[in-house]
Amino acid sequence: MTRAAAALLLLLATTTGCEDLSRFSTAPDESYCGAVSLGAAFRRGFTPRTQMRLVLDASRIDTADSPGTLWTRELVGDDEPEIRLLNGAPLRPIPPLAHDVLSRPDLGEGRERTAIYAVTPEDPDAEALVAFLSLRSDGDVEVRLLRPGASDDTEGIAEGRRPLFGLFSLKRQQGPCF
Repeated sequence: MTRAAAALLLLLATTTGCEDLSRFSTAPDESYCGAVSLGAAFRRGFTPRTQMRLVLDASRIDTADSPGTLWTRELVGDDEPEIRLLNGAPLRPIPPLAHDVLSRPDLGEGRERTAIYAVTPEDPDAEALVAFLSLRSDGDVEVRLLRPGASDDTEGIAEGRRPLFGLFSLKRQQGPCF
């Protein structure tokens, strides 16, 4: 193999791994908005009236900086206040994942990139959540929130220590969702 051919192969190998995810970044006047899946198999601990908002800087997905911020709200009723689990919670990178195969989970077709983050709820006594952020080839975003919880038996377990799982399908829109 010639030196030029080897250099070309090296160049191709290093450039094909680069991803341009900038199209997923929200502008200052945009948010990704959506609701938790209504399917019971994709929802635990969230009511069907739970909504999510995401602001995202996709250029930070593979950095030590937070690539985005999450808000959730649960619509309780006309006369009752909203319940918020996340209120401007940053997606926090988990540094050891950067060197592990888990840094690039494959959640199936239609997802260009998935990354895993920690998220701290608004309640200081609540356990942290794990967020799986999936950038979809159709331009939408999925967020899966997961908290294993202290026990499957939620009787007597504090709200912030109960198991949670929710799949949120988010679409880009102008302005904040809520």
